[in-house]
Amino acid sequence: MRAARLAILGLAGLVGLGFAPAMPAAGESSPVPASAPVAWPARYGNAPEELVPFRRVEPYQKFFTEPLPFYGPGRDAPDPAGLKSLRVGLLAPSPASTDGVRGDMMRKGVEMAIDEANVSKKPGDLPFELVVREDAPLWGSAANILVDLAFTDDCLAVIGTIDSTATHVALRVALKAEIFMMNTGSCDQTVTETFIPWLMRTWPDDRQHGYRLADLVVKERGHKRIAMLRVNDRNGRVGVKTFTDSVRRLGHPVLQEMRFLPGATSFDAQVARIKAAEPDAVVIWGEPEDAGHAAAALRKGGVTVPLYGPERVYGPAFLTASAGAAEGMTITYPFDPTSKAEAWTAFVGEFQKRHAKEPDAFAAYAYDGTRILLAAMRAAGPNRFRIRDAVATVKKYDGVTGPMLFDPTFNNLAPLRLAKVQGNAFRFEPAPAGGK
Repeated sequence: MRAARLAILGLAGLVGLGFAPAMPAAGESSPVPASAPVAWPARYGNAPEELVPFRRVEPYQKFFTEPLPFYGPGRDAPDPAGLKSLRVGLLAPSPASTDGVRGDMMRKGVEMAIDEANVSKKPGDLPFELVVREDAPLWGSAANILVDLAFTDDCLAVIGTIDSTATHVALRVALKAEIFMMNTGSCDQTVTETFIPWLMRTWPDDRQHGYRLADLVVKERGHKRIAMLRVNDRNGRVGVKTFTDSVRRLGHPVLQEMRFLPGATSFDAQVARIKAAEPDAVVIWGEPEDAGHAAAALRKGGVTVPLYGPERVYGPAFLTASAGAAEGMTITYPFDPTSKAEAWTAFVGEFQKRHAKEPDAFAAYAYDGTRILLAAMRAAGPNRFRIRDAVATVKKYDGVTGPMLFDPTFNNLAPLRLAKVQGNAFRFEPAPAGGK
């Protein structure tokens, strides 16, 4: 065990393309076979053609056009002796952290998927066992926790986490430990840009929200003078990048970008500068309660123009903090939680039976991601390398959140939905034809 821990800290990872076992056939939210006729998006990240950087120049080399490969050994290793269960690790935010509520919902979604898989297992199949470890608030602690999940707890794969910094740290260890991570909650677009072939993400990242918001604000709504009010942390700094780059490429760069600290309740200086810029639209980017206070401050300060935001602002905390000031605000969201689709309503009904409350997106994407992972584990057997290969074959998946389309970095590019604040509630617009 000590040798394994030392190796994890000192060995370099190998990447390449390996054997991929067949996956279960499509249907009832099962991954489709690798041979299914699903094409990769024409452009990386499914970027609109007019928003591709340097699109008029043919690059010397294009990246992320093929699935991230793995050349290393390990696929032929014998199954571990004496297995009584197939262990799956969960790296979840501490209840005391800012992501504590989201982490609890993520855990509930994972547990529900594992319970269902165990109920439906065939005779002779080993049961799945969930091993939960909390992501400590200390920066970098995710590395030690993932080492424990991989070597002390002998997990075959890991699910987690929500905090993007912790995800980045854990992902580096996953590379060294050669254990697959299913991420269901990080919104950081750079997580899947690391050339590490040991992670899939079911949550549509901030890049997708940036593209959709830019298209909505500039092209569909015709705004030309855009201001930004965002949280001053990593989620805000990295999250807004695609949006700010995109509106600049569309000819209407952000006029004024003001920042606030997490937990802020006073926005006098920011509002004054935004008002002085005379914008015709303001994009708010931050946690729900902070964003709600920001919306209220803008309206109180005399900024009456339309407001926009990404999925991060969604939730009752935003509506409470905004106190009606966000009426008419439009946001992007990964899917429609008011959908009447059979898969979604069945999931909601079962979740309510278990927990006496409705699931949120963190529970839903955790459920979908866990089902993808468990199907891969059943197909591959108790071998981390073959599990990685099995997940890597998945291009499309129909889950409770709707259809997912994965790009060569194993990132979900599902079309986003729009919701508008009306009557102090989020009202989702019908899905457009063509799936924009």
